[in-house]
Amino acid sequence: MTAALPLEGLVVALIGRGSEGDRALVIACAEAGADIALATQERTREQEFAVNSIANEAWTIGRRQFARVMDATDPAAVAAFADEVCDRLGRCDALIAAHDAPSNAPIDELSPDEWEVTLSLNLTAPFLAAQAFGRVMERAGRGVILLAGAQADGDAAYQSARAGLSGLAGSLAAAWSPAGVRVELFPAGAAAGSIVRLLTI
Repeated sequence: MTAALPLEGLVVALIGRGSEGDRALVIACAEAGADIALATQERTREQEFAVNSIANEAWTIGRRQFARVMDATDPAAVAAFADEVCDRLGRCDALIAAHDAPSNAPIDELSPDEWEVTLSLNLTAPFLAAQAFGRVMERAGRGVILLAGAQADGDAAYQSARAGLSGLAGSLAAAWSPAGVRVELFPAGAAAGSIVRLLTI
């Protein structure tokens, strides 16, 4: 008898830039049996091409999949994506919030506008994703939300945003663990296989 795949029958959503790290995560999840929903962090041609390319790779593995181009700082767009995942794939068991927009402005050159943009992309956007998908999972009574941890390098705005994710993860876990929703940070650069193990419900 063939052993069941660890994510067989589950649906995993990932929001990110379509980076090589995102690709590795998606392929690992697809090979582990999951169907895949992808969305961009920003509405750019580069990210659109990247997430569609990753979705095609999941398709070649034989998984149901789709990709959505969106602005991850737009609450309505993020909520619509969460609903679309459930409408098209029937459920959502896990979210990988792989939001990452590195910034390296020297502290004496970091403008208030740059500060706001960096916090929006790296902290507000993951919050919006976790909130939207957490509501879906709360209704289902189960799910996993993984938030990407900080990279080693980055300016004050980037590091402040990424540090804020620790508090966010703790608050979300306290709120949703009674409903069966697990929230964790995953370390930057972690092997895709180790992240797949975190998704096991």
